[in-house]
Amino acid sequence: MSTGFPLLVGAGPLPELKMRQACEALARACRCPLTTVASGASPAEVLQTNPAATGLVRLSGDAARPTPQGDASWLQALADWRQPVLLLTTAEQDGSISGAAAAYAALCRELQVPLLGLVQLQGPWNGPARRRDGLSWLGWIPDEQHPEQSECVNALARRLQLRSPA
Repeated sequence: MSTGFPLLVGAGPLPELKMRQACEALARACRCPLTTVASGASPAEVLQTNPAATGLVRLSGDAARPTPQGDASWLQALADWRQPVLLLTTAEQDGSISGAAAAYAALCRELQVPLLGLVQLQGPWNGPARRRDGLSWLGWIPDEQHPEQSECVNALARRLQLRSPA
């Protein structure tokens, strides 16, 4: 099992710009490198190098889709390698979350992926709704212009650093 940072995985294919900006902000707050891996890459080849040991790794694309190499999916490989995952999802303009977040969390449980929790990217944070939905929310990364962005990203970074060996 990995003792480094979790892999940052979208709950479904997320808008590239939103995910990249949020992951870059989190890497800056963690003071660690950020590596991006395309979901078309071979999970075994990537995970053998254990890139999450020293920094954040962002998986770009749909982690539940079978890989071109014939692997079941990145999520299945992450379960097999016992690689911790942080699921990222976007919010609608009204603060609601699509069913993809719950579906991916359920898929992680089914596959036994070590899921640390979920993080909402941008959109308004609706704390009461997040508590009601029963998902394991770790935080929120507002957009770059939001006055609470730095505070939210730093709080999430502290949570991640507490569990990393560095």
